[in-house]
Amino acid sequence: MKKYILTFIITSLFFDAYAQKATMVTYFKKGMVTLNKDDYDYRRVIEETDTPALYRLSEFYPDNTEKTSATVSKLEPKIIYEGLFKGYNKKGILTSKVNFKNGMLVGECSYYYDDGKLENVFQYNEEDNNPDKQRKWITGIDSLGNQFIKDGNGRYKKTDKGGFTEEGSYLNGYKDGIWKGTSKTASYEEIYEKGIFKSGLTTLADGKQVKYDNIGHQPEFKGGIAEFYKYLGRNYKFPSEAQRNRVNGRLYISFVVEKDGSLTDYEFKNNLGYGTQEEAVRVLNECPKWIPGVQHGIPVRVKYNININLAQR
Repeated sequence: MKKYILTFIITSLFFDAYAQKATMVTYFKKGMVTLNKDDYDYRRVIEETDTPALYRLSEFYPDNTEKTSATVSKLEPKIIYEGLFKGYNKKGILTSKVNFKNGMLVGECSYYYDDGKLENVFQYNEEDNNPDKQRKWITGIDSLGNQFIKDGNGRYKKTDKGGFTEEGSYLNGYKDGIWKGTSKTASYEEIYEKGIFKSGLTTLADGKQVKYDNIGHQPEFKGGIAEFYKYLGRNYKFPSEAQRNRVNGRLYISFVVEKDGSLTDYEFKNNLGYGTQEEAVRVLNECPKWIPGVQHGIPVRVKYNININLAQR
């Protein structure tokens, strides 16, 4: 009797042995693994090193221009970066030079505009348990070359494409004093002391006010993401038609966690057919409500991405 297995992973990489070291080559299109070597956005090459449990990761655009240079210590279920990481744009210009330890940013990290000019420098402190203090802003320069953060001090103000404006001061690398934000639907005022969030007050368009003492959080399935995957594993039924046609592969799915914790707006970036997509929708529709995301004291809609790997053996 055939066995059918259902697993949930971020990426799947395959080894080919060359000489004394193993090499993995994976192609990506729109953020997903593709087997089409003639139509891809970039390829990833991972090679063994002389140091046990450390791998060399290099990524290249189709014209062989370097995209990423890094070292990793773990490949599954997600890549864990270690040490120096460099990122480049399609012109081969350095856009980021950062440092990792066990997958977390540490030390001095620099980011650059597409023309190679410095944009930001941050200092990451892995030993500080307060998330508000783990990133210290050292240097900030706008696209016109004006430096608004120098040696950790200055005034920040930015308006995004959606019309949301945020402004406030930095002192010794951290938010300090009163910070304000405004959008079409609400405004808020928050108080920071040397980077520590103290309190906030959001005023909605109808005049209703919400006080909060927590800056916010991402949506979460009760028990965490591991429990969500267990739920999927228990409830997803491999369609019989997919079994007969020996379907193997991943379903790349995005959905929105609504303000009430329900799941909506399913989008499939690919289609394996034979009822696999419909079964995923059924399981997600029946999923218990999540703990909704909260930002500035009010629930918000948040987009979430998952991969479901379907395999049979």
